[in-house]
This record gives sequence, structure tokens and C-alpha cells, in this order.
Amino acid sequence: MVRYITFFLLLCISGNIDAQRLIDSVIAVVNTDAITRSELENEFRIAAVMGKPLVKAPTVVEKRVVLETIINRKFVLQESEWIGIVVAERDVRVADRIAEIRAGYASEAEFQSVLQQFRLEIESLEAWVYEQLIYDEFFRRKFFNAVNSAEVEKLAKSYYDTNSAEFVVPATVTFNSLLIVVPKDISEAEKRNAADLVQQLSAHLQQGKTFEAVRKTYEPQLTLEFSVSTIEADTPLGSVVTELKTSARSQPLVVAEGYQIVQRIRKNPAYQKEYSEVSEEITERIRQAEAEKEFRTWLTRQKEEKSWHILDDELMRTENEVK
Repeated sequence: MVRYITFFLLLCISGNIDAQRLIDSVIAVVNTDAITRSELENEFRIAAVMGKPLVKAPTVVEKRVVLETIINRKFVLQESEWIGIVVAERDVRVADRIAEIRAGYASEAEFQSVLQQFRLEIESLEAWVYEQLIYDEFFRRKFFNAVNSAEVEKLAKSYYDTNSAEFVVPATVTFNSLLIVVPKDISEAEKRNAADLVQQLSAHLQQGKTFEAVRKTYEPQLTLEFSVSTIEADTPLGSVVTELKTSARSQPLVVAEGYQIVQRIRKNPAYQKEYSEVSEEITERIRQAEAEKEFRTWLTRQKEEKSWHILDDELMRTENEVK
């Protein structure tokens, strides 16, 4: 039998409509803080709003994994409150993070539509964002900043010496690019005409005319985009450019936008980054790893010493599968 602790929220509706009762079940308790089923469901909705695919019917194991995340967050929030961790300029930082999430959508209308689609109130998203800010601040102060800097520097140099191949910058090639954009919604006759013009333009380039010269000649008839790019030599386009002689132009290449003609400028050889160039990156990586290890140890101790219970029998039975 499912061991639910339930509480009732009374929703009073004015007029002739009878009052309705909304039931939310407590599925876990961390010390004195309850975790409700709606909190668990909101985690999936928030993930969807953040751009992660929504699992329409999450499995019990998936629910348990997310529940474990909420439980861990509860321990962090409780400890943060105990030691007095707060987020400076709370409203500003929450608003900034919400703005970043909004920026992932084409418009405000689309963002609001997605919130409605997943039945998520903006207040719930803001509350979640604030909890994440507290979580991050707690991790930074208690674990990340506590890592011994001298020890990290020793580990960083050792890591570089052992994994130097990881810090080799691959060979690249720099080239001029002429992109000829062909609209997809034009007729077949227009597409054939565009193809003929591209061949004529390419012939002029092969004869030695400059990109600027062909631009003046063909821009009234074709949509042309010029750029200088550098890409890794060991890529499909990079291989095409690498095979050209310096200053040579390719034949028109068929690409998603239409056609592309490239001209090799130079090939840049691979090189080994010096330790001084990557030391900060390595030390940050090691500091993060050490902090995460200490954080996991702290969480384990919290679960051993503090009171917490999962009250849903189905979610309890998934413990071994999650591990």
C-alpha cells in the first residue's frame, strides 16, 4: 500500500460553483521539509522549458532519479539556511536567469505558450531558479573555494605532463568563402538558371578574376555572401580546402544554402599548447572535480545522519535500480 501523507488545499471559487478540493500527496520528507508529487512533476516540466525533451510518461526509475535530485537539493537548502547563505541581489539575478531562458525562444509569446503547454507558472520557475542560485552559492563557498590551491597546482602540472596530447591544437586551414544562396521556394526553371549563372561565375574565378570583380558582375542576379574562415583541416570542408594549392579556387560545392566556392589562403600546422596557456583551465577542472568529490561525501553523510524518508512504495522499490 502506498504510504501517502496527504494534505488538502482548499480552493474557494466564488459564485454558484461549489468549492473544489485539490489533493497533493507528499512522496518524501527531508528532515521537516515535505516533497510533493507536484514538485516532482514540476522538475520534468522545468526541464522541458529549459530545452530538454519532456518525457511524456517517465518510468519509475526516471522519477526516482529526479526525486533523488530534489532530496539532495533539500539538504543543500536546509544547510544553506542554517549557515546563512543568501544570494545578493536576489531579484536581479533571478530576473537575469529568467531572461537567459527566455532568450532561447523566438519571442515572449512563444515562451509564454510553452509555459502554458507544460502547465508551469512563471512563479514556480522563478522559485526553482532561486533555489539553483542558492545551491550553486553553497557549492562554491563550502566546497569549491575550500579546495587546497597548492595541491591543485601540483595535480594540474602532473595532469598536463601525463595528458599533453589533450592540449594539441589540431591543424587548421584558412580560406576565402563565396556562398551563393539559392532560395528553396523558387521554380525549377529558376533553379536551373541559377545553376548556369554559378557555373559562369566559377569559370570567371578560375580564369583569375577576383572575388570583388565577380561580386560586381553577379550580385544583381545572385545572392552572394563573402567571408574568411578558419576550420579544422580534418573535416569534410577542411579536407577540400587542404587539397587545393595556395590561392587556388574550388569548383562550386553543393551545400544546404545553395553553392559554395572556396579559395585556400594557408594551412596552419598543429601545435602543442604550453602549460602556461592551459594551467588555469586544468586547475579549474581539477578544483571542480575535487569539490564534487567532497560534495558527494557530504551528501552521503547527510543521508546517514539526518532524517529523510521516501513515502511512496513504488519509488522506494526502485532504489537498487537507481544505484
